[in-house]
Amino acid sequence: MSKGVVAVDNGGYNTTVVTKDYCVTFPSVKGEYRKRNLISKHGEFDFEVELEGKMYMAGTLAKHECQFPLEIHTDTKQHIFYDLSVLIACHQYGYDRNYVILPVPIFMHNEQEKRGIIDRLVRSWGVTINGEYKQFEICDVKVAPESVSAFWIDRPNGKSRWLDLGSRHVGFGTVINESNGSSKTIRYVDMESGTFKKGMNTFDSDDMESFADFLGGRLKGKPHWNTEDRVFVHGGGSY
Repeated sequence: MSKGVVAVDNGGYNTTVVTKDYCVTFPSVKGEYRKRNLISKHGEFDFEVELEGKMYMAGTLAKHECQFPLEIHTDTKQHIFYDLSVLIACHQYGYDRNYVILPVPIFMHNEQEKRGIIDRLVRSWGVTINGEYKQFEICDVKVAPESVSAFWIDRPNGKSRWLDLGSRHVGFGTVINESNGSSKTIRYVDMESGTFKKGMNTFDSDDMESFADFLGGRLKGKPHWNTEDRVFVHGGGSY
């Protein structure tokens, strides 16, 4: 019986899945299932999903074939839209026993939201995708804050700022990594972190210079953010 960690960034626009064997990104779009007269061979991210007696289209298939393709952006991830992204990830790229890590924007990172997501996902599942039925278990779910979690990649010393450019949100975070002799303290600074509910796909313009000026102006209005700070930029909009 296989088991492993599945990290799933189940965003409203794209879903990224990372395991020890995979690093893939597919469209998060979902929609209603319908029978089709013209059926092509499934593309890599064309998903026909059957879950608990209900059918869905997801990924690139939903983009092209749904009458009502949905990219959802809500103030909670306790929704079937986000559940499906995780289940697709575990079915396609996961294990018999899955230990899942999920991110939420900083403004959502509270005990009620985390417990609600965990309660929805931790159980045994039976899911059919593109005709292939799999049973698997989600054994545990850890819900991490967006933006500041990127600190753990390189763990820079001192105070570091983190800017996460998402499709519907921009997260900004602050981490302090202090050494005092043989001891080390790593601290998330809540007062200097948060979420702007505006992202890369919320504007009609593709003028990135103006978008950068917009963010800079917003951040200057936040406590203690200064022009000389070290800022690490990541997220889908940073490419």
